[in-house]
Amino acid sequence: MNTSKLEILIKKEDLKNKIKELADQLNEKYKNESLTVIAILNGALFFFSDLLKLLKMPIQIDTIVVSSYDGTKSTDKIVYHKKIVKPIIENQNVIIIEDIIDTGRTMNSVFEYVQSLKPKTLDLVVLASKEDTKTKFKYDYKSLFIVPDKYIVGYGFGIDDLYRQLEDIYIINE
Repeated sequence: MNTSKLEILIKKEDLKNKIKELADQLNEKYKNESLTVIAILNGALFFFSDLLKLLKMPIQIDTIVVSSYDGTKSTDKIVYHKKIVKPIIENQNVIIIEDIIDTGRTMNSVFEYVQSLKPKTLDLVVLASKEDTKTKFKYDYKSLFIVPDKYIVGYGFGIDDLYRQLEDIYIINE
């Protein structure tokens, strides 16, 4: 795929502004408490990093690596490549940071896994969610952007791990 097939969807300035708004909300909500933040990798890497830089409370971090896609196709099989390794979840305020909710299958599995570790509170923040109604994620979450039901790349979103480093988010026009 060449970059001439990419159409800008969300500019880096808009990403920064929404992340700043979210950080302000989280700083207010958890101002006198500590927070455990878990990133779902690889897609949430940039969002996770940029958000953490703006948070003011004590933070512990960990990551989960899980996949259900091969290229642009869902495999309908959820594979955990890395689960939480630090004993920092029980009785803690926890936020899961995810790049996108599409069908919701993977995120349902991750949310239930983290919930089984008995956090004090558990929230999910998603950079983007698909506007299509096929999303079947069954828990409350906050999404910074609603995107069309198309494949996107940039700012952590990738296709076969390519194009994640782009500063803006793009739609792939086939």
